[in-house]
Amino acid sequence: MTNLKKFKKIPIYVVEEHNDALQFIYSAIGGKKLPLEGTTLLHLDAHPDMLIDRKLKGEEARSGRHVLPLLQIENWIVPAAAAGHIDRVVWLRPPWASQFRDDTRPIHVGDHPTSGELRVDCKEPYYLSDALYSPQLVNKRKFIFTSAELSDSSFSTDESNQKFITNINVKHPYVLDIDLDFFSTGNPFLGLYKNINVYDRLQPIFEFEVPDVDEADTIDKVVAARERQLEELENLFQHLEQYDSLDNYAGEKSKLYDMVDELATAVLAEAGRLNEKPDWWAVFAGGCTRDQGGLPYHISTEQEIEDLVKKGLVPLLKNIPPPVLITIARSTDDGYCPPHQVDHIQSLVLDALKEIYDTEDPALYYLSVNTSE
Repeated sequence: MTNLKKFKKIPIYVVEEHNDALQFIYSAIGGKKLPLEGTTLLHLDAHPDMLIDRKLKGEEARSGRHVLPLLQIENWIVPAAAAGHIDRVVWLRPPWASQFRDDTRPIHVGDHPTSGELRVDCKEPYYLSDALYSPQLVNKRKFIFTSAELSDSSFSTDESNQKFITNINVKHPYVLDIDLDFFSTGNPFLGLYKNINVYDRLQPIFEFEVPDVDEADTIDKVVAARERQLEELENLFQHLEQYDSLDNYAGEKSKLYDMVDELATAVLAEAGRLNEKPDWWAVFAGGCTRDQGGLPYHISTEQEIEDLVKKGLVPLLKNIPPPVLITIARSTDDGYCPPHQVDHIQSLVLDALKEIYDTEDPALYYLSVNTSE
């Protein structure tokens, strides 16, 4: 770590899709501005982004930049931890997000011994509900994960200030990573075929009950059952994507089949009324967010946004060391940061960063990658 080079000024990279931030972290590692192993990610976001693509192999996660095209907005952090590049993740969440309990815990990530797919040994609902838990891992690595709420009152007293900073314990070298949906959070699936209430109708189809015991045998059975459920649902929606119907579906005709068939009839009728082709993968993706009550949703007022920046973000950054680099995700094309607010939020955040740090002019990467539109 002593041989690390330094940026003259702290670079800021602004991306649209959050997983695009990882390329700049990997470039900094390649340029010896960040260590090959041992970086902390300070991640301000309404979503943890700590999932794993269930088909991603461990060897793919460890393949350097080759993994980048395989990642999506919700699953880009853990593969970097599996490769050893990130050994600590501090997720700071707004008050309305609660996908993890607030705590610090070690998590091991590695390859499933049979499939070679990337899995974790964390038994929290976030991972169980996506069938990402495995008690046995090959090529495993440990990283430390902290979840904490950052609000406009986190630094309201000297005592709360000290407690918060001690709890998150951010040290050099680290990357400051900010998703603008931290300040105001949309849920793009709420508007999906709203007239027929698709988002609510997906709840019983995709629901998952967290086991109330921590017994290894029970957990294993629950994860295996959940994996079968998700695979069946994926097969059903794949068939719908191909044929717009479940006629001639060759798979199992289970209770899930009946529920999806009933939903598909309603979606087809509504899409016909709207004179469009049904977006089955959007419906499936929406269903995948329904397992633990749905995604966080809170459209902030302008005052709430300003308070979160001035009373939450600014005192946070003034009380910890400066980062090596800063990544910012707009997350507005996919509907997570409200489009009518994103530019204002971005402006407030960039002004705050310039006030606190000696930074480069922000590199607006999102403008160069969307030129085809």
